[in-house]
Amino acid sequence: MEKRDQSDHPLNQVGASRPAAPRPSAKRRKIPLLDRPLLTYSLAAINALIFLAGYLIPQLEQELFLRGALLPQLVVFHGEVYRLFTAMFLHGSLPHVLFNTYAIFIVGQMVEPIFGRARFLLIYLLGGLTGSATSLALGGLSGAAVGASGAVFAIFAAHGIHLYQHRGAYVNARGQLRHMAILIGINLLIGFMPGSRIDNWGHIGGMLGGALLAWRIGPRLARPSAPIRSLRELAALDRNPLRLRLPGLVIYIGALIGLIVLTINLLAA
Repeated sequence: MEKRDQSDHPLNQVGASRPAAPRPSAKRRKIPLLDRPLLTYSLAAINALIFLAGYLIPQLEQELFLRGALLPQLVVFHGEVYRLFTAMFLHGSLPHVLFNTYAIFIVGQMVEPIFGRARFLLIYLLGGLTGSATSLALGGLSGAAVGASGAVFAIFAAHGIHLYQHRGAYVNARGQLRHMAILIGINLLIGFMPGSRIDNWGHIGGMLGGALLAWRIGPRLARPSAPIRSLRELAALDRNPLRLRLPGLVIYIGALIGLIVLTINLLAA
């Protein structure tokens, strides 16, 4: 993944597949990004600060792990279902938290301005929970899982779905999609290697959850005649506002709860 400056942001390329000729004697000006992605910054900071607190206070680190990590046996036999959520904010090592925090920061800056804060947060949390549920269902009763990777894969997949749906509007959308597919393939391949400690089921579940959510509740933009400059302009172009997709969102949440309940019952049998 690469950090982009403002001129590289996808929203600044919508409707701009062919650069307009500058006016005589006029200087080119960068189009400003949409509102700052405050949720992205907040989620990255929360993950980093929780790890930092545990790093500075070893007793707290152990307590956070014992009380918050996804320990399948405690979820299945003691009903501690909340661990599917709390595990999303814990990390096992410095490289782990650095990678996930960086990924949230980079991908979130592309996704949050396009999807809006409500949809971005829903995809992050529900996609992360889907990753945790998939890890519980297919990862077995042994071991433990922590990390925001399921949520990261969810917003990454959401970005891919949006690019695919608007591939005729964004500059080099197909190239970006190929690059994303390669990154995902490499990541999953590493996770399936012998001795790997990567929770691939959590990644796959988060990715599928994010893709499905983005397909159903993500914005569908009418093609603008000029680059978008504000969230108000973006909202006016959205043909799939979230309020029209609330029934589908409720169905998704119900299906996720059903998956968790079914998994617990099957593993406890």
